Amino acid sequence: MRFRLDIAFGAIIAGATLAFSVLPAQAAWENYISHPLSFSVAMPGEVTASRGTYEAVVAGAHDTIVFSSSENGIDYRVMLVDTLDVQDKAASLLGEAAYNFQEAKTLMMDIDARVDRHFGRKLTVELPNDAGRATAEYFFLNGQLLELRATIPPGGDYGSPNIARFIDSLAFFPDMANQNSVELNLPE
Repeated sequence: MRFRLDIAFGAIIAGATLAFSVLPAQAAWENYISHPLSFSVAMPGEVTASRGTYEAVVAGAHDTIVFSSSENGIDYRVMLVDTLDVQDKAASLLGEAAYNFQEAKTLMMDIDARVDRHFGRKLTVELPNDAGRATAEYFFLNGQLLELRATIPPGGDYGSPNIARFIDSLAFFPDMANQNSVELNLPE
């Protein structure tokens, strides 16, 4: 009985096709940039923009702009807090945001972060009541507190490389952004 290469090759192709057909659909990742807000980031799928309010003891209440998207149950969010009136407290605001993010949660990682010439903090926490896990990164830039956050639901893929892809894609210099970046529209 001779081994037939064409049959073996056909079986391999059929198996690979079947394997890829049962994978979950992946949203297309795009590189986004906001020239007015001085940052760029990669996010999956359709990005929505909204306005809100950020409140903290030291910072007080401030307006926010939030860009968000979701893929495979993982929520991705970029929040910019307008703290221009208290920018002289930048270090305290950064520390307060990081503290509030990890308060009453199991802290898994807390390290210094650096993007371009800006220093910040990167944290990962287990959410209370087995609600999943979240990774966030905080920076202070041009009078604004910037937060990138990826939230993974319970039973989600905690090892997804897309979490690092999102967090590590942040850039502050326009020339560091992908040349094909899509401009983020500011919310009304």
